Amino acid sequence: MSGMKLFVALLFSAACLPAQPVSVGIRGGVPLTDAFSAVMETNGAGFVRDFSSSKEYEIGAMAELHLPLGLGIEADALYHPLNLTTQMANPAGTFQTSRTVSSWEFPILGKFHFLPLPLIKPYAEAGPSFRALGNAASYLSNSGFTVGLGVEIKISRLRIEPDIRYTRWGSDSPSLAAIAPSNVNQASFLVGIAF
Repeated sequence: MSGMKLFVALLFSAACLPAQPVSVGIRGGVPLTDAFSAVMETNGAGFVRDFSSSKEYEIGAMAELHLPLGLGIEADALYHPLNLTTQMANPAGTFQTSRTVSSWEFPILGKFHFLPLPLIKPYAEAGPSFRALGNAASYLSNSGFTVGLGVEIKISRLRIEPDIRYTRWGSDSPSLAAIAPSNVNQASFLVGIAF
């Protein structure tokens, strides 16, 4: 839960800097990649295949500290369920089970706004990401690095921020290699709405 503590610390730090504008809101969207890599094991009687049958969604809170010179720091707390489906075939038939692994992701991103136009400001972002996983996926990496590109659309005090993010997660725990491996390369399309 170190990512959650860091997120809360950032929110409190931002509150202590009244000279800097802070925006808070929600961010949500859809993953563009599967959470797990598809793997299949065969034997003379059939096969076992693990894969993601659904990309699910991401949603949560966001906070951004706006700094001078087009810079900013954004911290998110995003709930991202991970789907894992297991399909088994043997002489008795084919069976399939799906389960959802609970995952909270905490990216902390430095942002740089460029081409400051009156209503639209494109930006690039990068920084570490952390995640807390349910027991069923404790072998997955809980840290990685995120980069992204987006655009901030400002209408009065409302900020709308669609972006595309790429996260490279660390390697899975090698002691549990027999379990479905994660897709360490993750991409998402997200939209933030903040005030």
